[in-house]
Amino acid sequence: MESEAQADEADRFDRLYRATYRRVLAFVLRQVPEPAAQDVVSEAYTVAWRKRRQLPEEEHEAALWLMGVARRVLANQTRSQRRWARLLLRAAEHPPPPVVVADDSGIGPALTTLSAADQEVLRLAYWDDLPHRDIGVVLGVSAAAVATRLSRARERLRVALDTLRNEEKTHADV
Repeated sequence: MESEAQADEADRFDRLYRATYRRVLAFVLRQVPEPAAQDVVSEAYTVAWRKRRQLPEEEHEAALWLMGVARRVLANQTRSQRRWARLLLRAAEHPPPPVVVADDSGIGPALTTLSAADQEVLRLAYWDDLPHRDIGVVLGVSAAAVATRLSRARERLRVALDTLRNEEKTHADV
């Protein structure tokens, strides 16, 4: 019984898609170029599938509903692009991270021995000079989790530095 209901929903959605796709695409194409429009329309129909039980029954009303969804998708993308542009401007205001290759401290080589996660949290903290809260936003974790990860990464970096220095010392003695 449930699979029959699901099949009916899928058939209804397929009919709705076929009936409204061109209209929704035309609406979006008036606002953005074709490649971006395809992405927006795909996302709009993804939302429609997730909310298929809320879709209006009548084709015209459903097309309007989908156009509203597409409009919100466009607005979200525009906001994201503005945030990205602001981030690029902020990044351009900061000097590039120091090149560590010629560094006598050995941090560069030691850093490369760490996991990608350790390298990322250390770079966010020290190269990007972000506080724990902001690192947490970037990584999708709490500030407390950042503090723990950063502490562990610093310890692993210290061990890697000691190991490299001991190796250099051994090679120098030979």
